[in-house]
Amino acid sequence: MKKIGLGLGFVFMISLTFGQMDSLGERECKRMQLFVGQELQLKDYARASMYYLKGESICGDYDAKKYGNMIQTLRNAVATEKDKAVKKLYIDTLIAAYDRAEQKGFLDSKDASKRALYILQSTLPNRVQADSLFTVAFLEGNKFKDAQLSYYYYNLYTLYTKAKDAQKDVYKKRMITDYFSLSRKIEKEGFKARTQASMTGYFNVVVRTCDDILPDLLGFMSDLPQEKSKKKKAVTNFLGLLKEKGCTESDAYAMLIDTIISIDNSVDAVLAKADLLMVKKKYTESMGVYRTALEMADNDTLKGAILLNILEIQYSNLKSYKSAYNTAMTMGGENRSKALLVAANCVAKLWETCGSSTFDRKCNYYYAAQLATKAGASSAAENFKANCPSSDEIFSNNSPTQVTLSCWGVTVDIK
Repeated sequence: MKKIGLGLGFVFMISLTFGQMDSLGERECKRMQLFVGQELQLKDYARASMYYLKGESICGDYDAKKYGNMIQTLRNAVATEKDKAVKKLYIDTLIAAYDRAEQKGFLDSKDASKRALYILQSTLPNRVQADSLFTVAFLEGNKFKDAQLSYYYYNLYTLYTKAKDAQKDVYKKRMITDYFSLSRKIEKEGFKARTQASMTGYFNVVVRTCDDILPDLLGFMSDLPQEKSKKKKAVTNFLGLLKEKGCTESDAYAMLIDTIISIDNSVDAVLAKADLLMVKKKYTESMGVYRTALEMADNDTLKGAILLNILEIQYSNLKSYKSAYNTAMTMGGENRSKALLVAANCVAKLWETCGSSTFDRKCNYYYAAQLATKAGASSAAENFKANCPSSDEIFSNNSPTQVTLSCWGVTVDIK
């Protein structure tokens, strides 16, 4: 009985000791949580984070709520830290906390985009992990900020630059498909213009040909924003992209033009249609559309630019020099000099058809030189003067002082 009593006493002592140890651990755990609360009241997120981390070790396993609170506190510590080196250390600590929470199954995908951005700002960024998280965030409909979206695409670009062989092709394909999907998001959710510009910059470095883009364009077109202004902006952006890549002769480009006109039949849309017809070498049709745009234009600068396009078609593409001359002579403003030089060239082109004699016909060059001088093109004027009648020809034609050019309705001085 004595031995049994000693044995029971020993067991009791051990149980009491462990009970005291458990009680001590619980008290220390609660003490850490108390310190966390005190520091949070003072908004000292750095010290609160320290006590959270100590508590994680002392308390054993945190539950999902405590991990969420600790991660938020670490994020606050990162946001409020001024020292760049210390900030990076807090980011590293935050990423480790995210990893531990994930291992315990406590992470919510709604944090994926934020976590990915922190990974890219850490001491040793795991770009593959960040890319995976950004992809999850996009698929899960995370709320992205401009910085997160920019980093998403920049990180993908960096992975592309570092990849080899077949993996490089995989990332290139991703850069194209993600560019379209992210661009849709930018238009639908009203991101800043610089976010699109930044993404387009990286896109242009990698994607250089029309063939790279067109397979994914139809998918983009099938899911345009419904709001009129955003829809128009999205289509306009891609029209610019296709122009830059030399895709203006593609059916996709024509489809985008028709889409723009159906959204908003503005002068810009009509001009885009005229430009498309020019690319397709349908010059007469293009000129007709430019004339429609001319009627819609509401300022002299735009009207002058449109007339210059019409003039270019008449002179360079259709070789309709009389029509080009008539157009040029109606133009004023900042394009007046260009128009006068074109008119001079038209007169010179048609010199053989205007006049009843060789002498009269050569006198067209006096008029061409006169127009070129008014245009400020002295070199061209001198070239035209070199084709005027010689002194012998003037003498042979009774030395007239003036000649009337009925084709142009002007009288020129003979010098």
